Amino acid sequence: MNIFSRIIGITMAIALCMSSVAPALALQFRDVQGTRYQTAFEYLSNKQIVQGYGDNTARPYALINRAEVLKVLVALHPEFQNRLQYYQQNVPPIGLFSDVRQTEWYVPYLETAFENKIVTGYPDGSFRPSNSVTVEEAMAMMVRSFSISLEPVFKQSTAIQNAQGYWYTPVINTVITRNLISKKERLVLGAPITRGQFFDVLYRLDSTIARNAIVFEDAQPTTVVASNPNPTPVYTQPANNPMPNTGGNSNVSAADAQYLSTKPFAITIPSVGIYDLSIVRPTDYSPEGLLAPLTNGVGHLFSFPGGGGKIMVYGHSSSYPWDTSEFTKIFRKINEANVGDKVYVTYNGQLYVYKVTFEETIPAEDTSRFTDDGSGEELILYTCWPPDSITQRYLVHATLL
Repeated sequence: MNIFSRIIGITMAIALCMSSVAPALALQFRDVQGTRYQTAFEYLSNKQIVQGYGDNTARPYALINRAEVLKVLVALHPEFQNRLQYYQQNVPPIGLFSDVRQTEWYVPYLETAFENKIVTGYPDGSFRPSNSVTVEEAMAMMVRSFSISLEPVFKQSTAIQNAQGYWYTPVINTVITRNLISKKERLVLGAPITRGQFFDVLYRLDSTIARNAIVFEDAQPTTVVASNPNPTPVYTQPANNPMPNTGGNSNVSAADAQYLSTKPFAITIPSVGIYDLSIVRPTDYSPEGLLAPLTNGVGHLFSFPGGGGKIMVYGHSSSYPWDTSEFTKIFRKINEANVGDKVYVTYNGQLYVYKVTFEETIPAEDTSRFTDDGSGEELILYTCWPPDSITQRYLVHATLL
């Protein structure tokens, strides 16, 4: 599976390029207009906090890494600028974390953030700057950057998970109390947060503080105080909304709607006997980290449903003989999918329906299929091929209906 590490290397290099692109007005971001994130991108780009990419996109459905989040948070606060400028001119010779080189562009932001207790790093002494930010990490760094008092009373919301007794519990309590997450979201603890989701919460928080207010002004998500909540973070569909919005395809038929999952991210391929299979985004892009999601279903890379571009869902077609876990051969019959078959993906409470357009076998080292040429959204199912071999890859291509 070394191909994944090569692909991720390209992806991360592209993502980091955003730090060198000149600011652009959000109205020029062609991929945020008409989305629920447009106001947030307009607000933050007018403050010259959010910068776009060279193709005038903002990529609201792409992920954001830990170093990028720190840059945004430090840049947003005027009170941090003197220290930031100091560290830009006086980089400490010894780093704060074992995996950070003092020559990296983000070091002044990291030093400033650490000094202001926005980040503390991991117990092993690392910072993991290139890792995608999880929902709870993003909320914690954001709240700390504003020095907000944390809410001790346990709260729950349909927009974001919460669980009692964890390090993040007071942070999520605070986010819910202040109405910082749109009711249209379904944020899952442990999952990476997208750029659009992160910037939307940041906009709501910053604009609330600017008004000297406590709560963001719109209809608040329903919250309850739970006396005995489940301590394990597990997403459940709200009882009063058993059929989430199928906004991915507004013309979804009743026959298709039956495949809408209550999981936050899942795939169904009826023609090959795959139903309600969990899709898991890796948080660690080492070879081992990329394989980790396959113990719980299939993995995911690149774009997200509804965001345009290439969407990879990858899974095992075979594994070691001693490995008898449930998902070691989940894509073994993926070649039985036919042109015209439908593939159903649930993401963030919405159903996206794709139609298989063609299939192919390619050399293992060929990564050309994942070059985003701007032609539209494409789902690619990906596995080693033939079964019990790693010499080739089998790809099923499908387009959004």
